[in-house]
Amino acid sequence: AVLEGCFASAAGGAVWMGGGDLVLDGCRLRRCGTTLVSTSSVAGGPDRLGVVGWYDQADWRATAPRGGGLSVEAGDARLVGTTVDRCYSVIGGGLHFDAGRGSLEDSEVARCEADLAGGCVVTKAAAVRLTGSSLRGCTAQLAASLLAVGRLDEGAGGEVLLGNGSLLDPSGAEGLAWNQSEVEPLHVLSGAVYYALPAPPGYWLHLPLQDTCHVAREACHADAACEAHFAECRLRAEGGPHCTAPLGAWQQPCNWRASPWLLGERLFTFYQGVKYFETFPTACRPGRLGGTADAEQSSAQCAGPCPAGAFCSGHANVEPVPCPAGGYCPAGSAAPVRCPAGSFSNATGQASEDACLPCSVGHACSALPGGALRSLPSPCEPGSYANASGAVACDRCPSGHFCEAGAIEPSPCQQGSFLPYGGMDSRDDCILCPLGHVANETGSESCGMCPPGTFADSPGLAACERCGRGGYCTDAGATTGTVRSLCPAGSYNPEPGASSVEACLPCPAGSHGPENGASRLEQCLPCTPGEFADGAGRTRCSLCPAGTFANSSGATGCYACSEGHYSAEGMARCVACDTRLTSDRNASACLLCSEGRFLDRPESVIERLANTSATFLQEQPSLCADCPPNATCDRGGTLASLGLPVNTWRLSTRTTDIKQCRTKAEASALSFLAGESSFLRSAAADAAQLAESDIDRLNGRYRSPCVGGAGDSLCFPGHTGVRCEVCELPSQHFDRRHLKCTDCPTAAALLREHAWVFVVLLAVGLARLAHRLSGRLKSLSRWFFVCALPKIGLVGKLKIFLSFYQVFDTLEPVYGVDVAVPGYRQFLETVRLLAFEWVFDPELLHSTCLGPIGTRMATWILWPFALAVAWILCAVAIPALYHGYRAAADLEEQRAAVASTCVLRASVIIAYACLPTVAKNVFNAKQCESFRLDDELGETQSYLRADWRIECGSAEYEALQPLFWAGFLLWPVGVPLCFLSLLLAARRCIVSRRQSRLAEALRFLWGEYQPRQYWWECLDTMRKLCLACYMLFVQTEDGSTKLLRLYLATLGTTMYLSVLCFAQPFARVDDFQLAVGANLVLASTFLSGIAIKICTDAGGASVASEECAAYFGIDSAEDITTVAIVLGGAMLAVLSLVVTWRIVASARDPTIRLVFSGREPILELPKGCSFHGFLSHVWGTGQDQAHTIVRQLQLLMPGVRIW
Repeated sequence: AVLEGCFASAAGGAVWMGGGDLVLDGCRLRRCGTTLVSTSSVAGGPDRLGVVGWYDQADWRATAPRGGGLSVEAGDARLVGTTVDRCYSVIGGGLHFDAGRGSLEDSEVARCEADLAGGCVVTKAAAVRLTGSSLRGCTAQLAASLLAVGRLDEGAGGEVLLGNGSLLDPSGAEGLAWNQSEVEPLHVLSGAVYYALPAPPGYWLHLPLQDTCHVAREACHADAACEAHFAECRLRAEGGPHCTAPLGAWQQPCNWRASPWLLGERLFTFYQGVKYFETFPTACRPGRLGGTADAEQSSAQCAGPCPAGAFCSGHANVEPVPCPAGGYCPAGSAAPVRCPAGSFSNATGQASEDACLPCSVGHACSALPGGALRSLPSPCEPGSYANASGAVACDRCPSGHFCEAGAIEPSPCQQGSFLPYGGMDSRDDCILCPLGHVANETGSESCGMCPPGTFADSPGLAACERCGRGGYCTDAGATTGTVRSLCPAGSYNPEPGASSVEACLPCPAGSHGPENGASRLEQCLPCTPGEFADGAGRTRCSLCPAGTFANSSGATGCYACSEGHYSAEGMARCVACDTRLTSDRNASACLLCSEGRFLDRPESVIERLANTSATFLQEQPSLCADCPPNATCDRGGTLASLGLPVNTWRLSTRTTDIKQCRTKAEASALSFLAGESSFLRSAAADAAQLAESDIDRLNGRYRSPCVGGAGDSLCFPGHTGVRCEVCELPSQHFDRRHLKCTDCPTAAALLREHAWVFVVLLAVGLARLAHRLSGRLKSLSRWFFVCALPKIGLVGKLKIFLSFYQVFDTLEPVYGVDVAVPGYRQFLETVRLLAFEWVFDPELLHSTCLGPIGTRMATWILWPFALAVAWILCAVAIPALYHGYRAAADLEEQRAAVASTCVLRASVIIAYACLPTVAKNVFNAKQCESFRLDDELGETQSYLRADWRIECGSAEYEALQPLFWAGFLLWPVGVPLCFLSLLLAARRCIVSRRQSRLAEALRFLWGEYQPRQYWWECLDTMRKLCLACYMLFVQTEDGSTKLLRLYLATLGTTMYLSVLCFAQPFARVDDFQLAVGANLVLASTFLSGIAIKICTDAGGASVASEECAAYFGIDSAEDITTVAIVLGGAMLAVLSLVVTWRIVASARDPTIRLVFSGREPILELPKGCSFHGFLSHVWGTGQDQAHTIVRQLQLLMPGVRIW
């Protein structure tokens, strides 16, 4: 806030305070005041005694105007960061404290005026503390221009503590009349005024080091505790339990009774009645260095004299100024001292005259005007010199010589020139001798004339010349003009004194004379390599044309460059083309890529580069890239002409992104072509139409529709699209088993092909019916299903095997691991039969013949429901139909319940078996693969893996997404949630081992696990889905070509294996061991997949064995693949051994079975039952026998409870 121009007639021009608390924070009181007293009206005139007498009048003293800015009559006033400027009053021009307390913190009172006393501040009986504040430039006509403390009348005075950098500075006050020089800045009438360190930096006050405020006490009287705490009691105003020594004299070192906070402070005490005229604290004088430490602010010595090499020019110096160049500064200097004449100083911080350097030769060091310091010597003016050091002035240059700026000695004019006068400053001032005249000495003042028989044909010669070799002279002894003629270029004259041009001889063939006046045969230079001269008298040699060379000097002709070499014009030898390039014979540049390399740019870019420079390829040999490992590059090949081997394919001729096609083993290409004549006819082609080279290229171990070659035709007739897996004819589909396009089967053929599925289902139903009818078959099936299967736990082991295979089978489609080992696909087909996946594989339905992709997706999603209905009809309805004819009325309800249980059990089994396969097919609608289209532009195109005809991101692709999400929610999400919901509904019966139809129907899901871990099958199902399906969400377009999926799969499998070992959810130890082994094999397989991908390039081909061996110590990806196959086979072998061992062991285990059913008793108790049986015995004699019977029953039937 700003209070400006405020006025009061009596007190407090801006603020008047009669009590309470007041805080002014960041305020400004400006040009405020009270009524002034005109000194001319005081009796006795304007003399000081008259004013004092007038002030002593008691009636007027009580009502005198006071406090031009602020007047405090009582209370506590605090000013923080406040400025009081140009205020005025009779007493206390800025501030007036009558009583109470006042505090100035980081504040300033400046340029205020008092008519009588206290130009800045007056305090009568108040306690005032200044912290980091200043009183500056105030005036008073009677006393205390800055600060007046106490009162003239009776009564105690106030108390003022100055500290923490506070300053009383009278400077800046405007000169006033009335003996202003006699008005002191500070006057202590009564009361106490102290100053506590620290003072402002660079200021000092006379303060002995031991002068601290303390409580003066008498000595202790035989009191050890008092003596031990005597020093502490000296700083405690309130005393204490050990401060028993009485106070000393009444006059204490400081007024600690009124201000206890003074204790321990080092104080300077202002004496009453003393007038202080100087600035307080006192500023350190020039030449002294101020400081901030107590010892540096306690005397006029301050921090000591200004250090040598620096000066302290003003008052209150706290940072010495380095002595400037050109002078020196002894210790205690207030200004630098100038170096004497003839010397200089070019360094700062010099401390003595010895540091001044004598002026160097070629320079002068005269005194500079105005006492300026000389930091560098002045070089001598042009036309003068100084050949001794320490010169004050330079000497004038003599005649025949010249002196440049800063010359040390005069420089003589060179021979052939002269200078008749002195004081010159440049070589250009020397005058050349005219024609016919010479000066044979340096520093000449004139030139001499050539004698007869000689000549001087140019000005500035040092000697006359005679006519010699290489030319001829017609007039001897000429004194002026040119009388010497030179032999023309291409000729030479070895004899002196020739008189005609006939004396000049022509240079021989193979050499040339480039200059006039040759005097020796050696001056006819032989042609350098790369040049030739086919005649005599040549003035220069001709360059060999481009495509030719001359490899020796003195050649009279050039030779043509051979193939693979080139030369530019004037080459001494033909240069071999860069290893990436080649050329024809007699070529001037290498414009073809060498064999095994190709021009790595599209045709449009090549044409543009050729238009820019005809030799663009030689200028940029890096354009010829190494041929990809799975391609062939002929001499002069380009990106478009890359030759692709069989079984490879690329999207366009503008990319090197070469992909491996699906392959299958065949006997030979000819048998493959001859055996598929129907296919060739349907594709409007014939094997005879294929060229012999094409058939030879198809010969090999692996066959696919990708025939390779150069250009755009990379597919077998009738095939097109990505990896040649799209059929050109709409009536055909691509058979992935035989890797060719075949006609879509008719409905009858489809039924015939898959009739065995329904036969199998019908056989299952008939087997169950025969189980009911035939006694021997019934006994055999009872032994297998009732005795053998429960004992060996075959269901759990089959589930472990099925889960293992369903994940193992995703190595290639999900993780992109190309297992290029012979027999691997046959191995997968065999395992697929063992895993019963052939029942659920939609490839058997020729899905691409079912219509658009949307129809096929709907078929993938819904066909398991049809399978479930067929299973129910064959496995449940036929036995139920048989029993329906024989059932009694009272058993119909019970049989219906049993049938419903069977239906639910069959549905759970089918959903469990179909889930991974259906989920993978659902994800096919989301899984895209990206292919590079143009390497130069970085363009790519992505296609749907389920149908290569659909480009990802197109309208047809987006139309599939709602169907994908429907299938995703129904199978990968809905089926696990359905399993979990059913298990949660039956959890009480499962955990307590009590019978219920729902728990019995769900036994396939929980029967192999511990009762309290009945939900583990849901966790294992989610594991399979994550590894086989959800992983497709990671890098959807090119994830199968990267390592991230394999890394995540390895990490997830390892984490699941750790949880499995910790939880041990299986009820059977052998199941647990088999599950641990299966997951361990999976983790090892994923690690092997990482190694296979590292050892395989982006196109699917195996990289150099040296690199693979350097990484893994294995020669190739095939060896690593073999390790993975061995691991998978080991899993099958372990499963077979475990099952065989359990079957053999189960036949030997003793069991107890029910007579009416032949089954082991079901130990799940119905609700309300706690024991399975009751054993009665005679209490006195049958206890031991009863206990023996119970123990035997518990051994034969683990979990039985007998009362």
